[in-house]
Amino acid sequence: MRFRFFAAAFAVLVAAGFGAPRAAGQLRVSSLYLDIVSRYQQGDQQKAVAELGAVPVAGLREKTRKDLRDLTCQVLCGTSDCRKAKAEKPEEFQRVIEAWSASMPAAAALHVETAIAAQAEDRGDVADAHRVIALDLVELMETELSAAATAPPPPAPSADHPAFTGPTVTGPDRQLARRAQAGQLVSLLSVWLLQLRGDLSAIQAPLARAQQRFPTDPLVALAVGSLHEAHAAPHVLVEGSAGRQGNLEKWRADERAYRLGEALTAYQHAIALDPTLAEGHLRLGRVLLLLGRGGEAEAAFAKVPESTADKRWRYLAEMFRADLADGAGNHAAARTRYEAALAIWPEAQAPVLALSRLSASEGDWPAAQARLATLAPRAGGRGEDPWWAYGFGQAWRIDAGLETLHRLVVR
Repeated sequence: MRFRFFAAAFAVLVAAGFGAPRAAGQLRVSSLYLDIVSRYQQGDQQKAVAELGAVPVAGLREKTRKDLRDLTCQVLCGTSDCRKAKAEKPEEFQRVIEAWSASMPAAAALHVETAIAAQAEDRGDVADAHRVIALDLVELMETELSAAATAPPPPAPSADHPAFTGPTVTGPDRQLARRAQAGQLVSLLSVWLLQLRGDLSAIQAPLARAQQRFPTDPLVALAVGSLHEAHAAPHVLVEGSAGRQGNLEKWRADERAYRLGEALTAYQHAIALDPTLAEGHLRLGRVLLLLGRGGEAEAAFAKVPESTADKRWRYLAEMFRADLADGAGNHAAARTRYEAALAIWPEAQAPVLALSRLSASEGDWPAAQARLATLAPRAGGRGEDPWWAYGFGQAWRIDAGLETLHRLVVR
């Protein structure tokens, strides 16, 4: 659905003007934009994303903030000057805070999901616009809601009130923790979206901000490591050396060593934050493998099946251990590992190609061709073989991240 966004005046469902104070139930702040946010909160995410994705993005960043922040303040306090409202009408302003607490996390979630949907449709400019707005709203939540939180010190963690290390003050109000987690997840999803696009230069700024906000989040540490690991890829190093003067081979070697060192540190940090994080052990092992530290790499890969039953990580660990054995000239051990990987993920293509290559290197061409023949026909799809997704960081987590985000903001 395409319509003239914000062209219609907002509707305020009240009996009269803004003069006398009213019960919260008598007021409803409404605009075309806020109605889409409300629809998203009520569980119709698909329709809300489609509607917002059809809205022209020109001027959307400013208009979004105006509707979410200023319009709500205008309706509930009689003025769009939120500082004035807070000072002069504290009781009415508390209702503004309550409205923001519900609408801002949902709006941030809506924009990041719209960005992901637009990227899937190859509308990169639209995806960028909504991703930036989502991060703006996370900043706005911190500015407006963290400062407004006056709760007493949080109680000790319990089964009913688990500890949470988000950007917002936590306390007896469970909504504070939910809001903080929503902001954290929106930040991560924006980074994962850029990983999916392979836009390394654009990842740095939002990732640095995420590091400041969530220094104890192992998923942020993983994203930092993945960024450096991606910068160490041969094609990225070649692209990065274009136009430089001097010894380009030396520059590429130095840059590779630096990037792998930074990735190593980040993955070690992620594991320190969560020793059971299988992806951390896997990526640590892969960086050690690239650094030529085979023994340490093998030890890291061996911890993956100890950390998880998830077949994605067990499969990739077997693949990398096979590569390690293959690189050492132990073709029998490599073959065993590739076969084990294929048993874990029967739809995978990478171990089939590797086994075919091993047979060809041994002169057994019929066996090599027979292996390749098993690859066709294939249905395709992004979930078919995690091997090809490894270089896209944590982008594989996007779907699960959106599901969690829905649970956090749907009322």
